[in-house]
Amino acid sequence: MRKFAIILPMLLLLAAQVAMAQAAEDRARFAAEQWIVLVDDGQYNQSWKEADKIFQDLIPADEWQKKASAERAQLGARQSRKLKDIKATNAVKGLPNGQYYQVKYQSSYENKKQAVETIVATLDSDGTWRVVSYTVN
Repeated sequence: MRKFAIILPMLLLLAAQVAMAQAAEDRARFAAEQWIVLVDDGQYNQSWKEADKIFQDLIPADEWQKKASAERAQLGARQSRKLKDIKATNAVKGLPNGQYYQVKYQSSYENKKQAVETIVATLDSDGTWRVVSYTVN
């Protein structure tokens, strides 16, 4: 019985840590999914406003609008998007060390049938997950 009294709190702590990690992953994925809908809809200015400050500091709003518009014109209409992978990381090339989730989608566009979209989300100081990076390969 004494052994159980020692193991139970450790198991409960482990379960709580797993639940917190899952909740963070879910919120990061939700932020990525909400943000990419803005890009899909051509709401580039709004997507810039809702991105993390790091994103905003890396690319001014007008440049983001031009870049995103040009990239989407080349890709053509989105045909499909399916979650491929999501992983937590503390290091993303070109970004300061921090708490990130890389959300990858297998996507298809009118002019690019096989594409991988990578959206990186970070936990902002206000406790909100926001997009900090987006690429299509």
